[in-house]
Amino acid sequence: MAVALGGCGRAEDGGGAAERRRILGQEDYDSVRRPDLVIASLGLSAGDEVVDLGAGHGYFTHRLAVAVGPTGRVVATDIDPTVLAEIDGRPVTGEMAAIETRVVEADEPGLEPGRYDLVLMAQVDHLLSDRAGYLAKLRAALASGGRVAVANRLQHRAGLMAAAREAGYAVASERLADLPGQFLVVLIPQAK
Repeated sequence: MAVALGGCGRAEDGGGAAERRRILGQEDYDSVRRPDLVIASLGLSAGDEVVDLGAGHGYFTHRLAVAVGPTGRVVATDIDPTVLAEIDGRPVTGEMAAIETRVVEADEPGLEPGRYDLVLMAQVDHLLSDRAGYLAKLRAALASGGRVAVANRLQHRAGLMAAAREAGYAVASERLADLPGQFLVVLIPQAK
């Protein structure tokens, strides 16, 4: 079970990700974002439940659905119902998990307690009004052994790391070298 944040082309981002994809082309954009490497680094298993939290247009949603397979589940959340409608409009194959979309409030994850093994926030955490508070709320949604993974541009790393410490998380792993200008940090809740 997992949660992920995609945030591609969100209104708060000024549509920047969508514009970068248009200018670069999808293949070049993917070579920078490295979505396959990010997904492989999450350690997802067949049957996991995944939430693409802040999914935007769903850059990671279908990739997550493939990673957890047909016995898994993906919940894609966003504050904008129009981008979630785009996700709903894409086909799901037999090798993928079912995808549920959910409109949520900007500062509320909108997730069931104790259910998810992973939270991935991809280029979204810097948009939160209170990163530490939001991360603290996510703890309640994590299953035993659950993790939070955050992928973003390097300029947002220091703020995320400070918020994670404040919310009571420790770093389980981090990737920098093979993600140009980006980071991927996997966080685990520390005992209270």
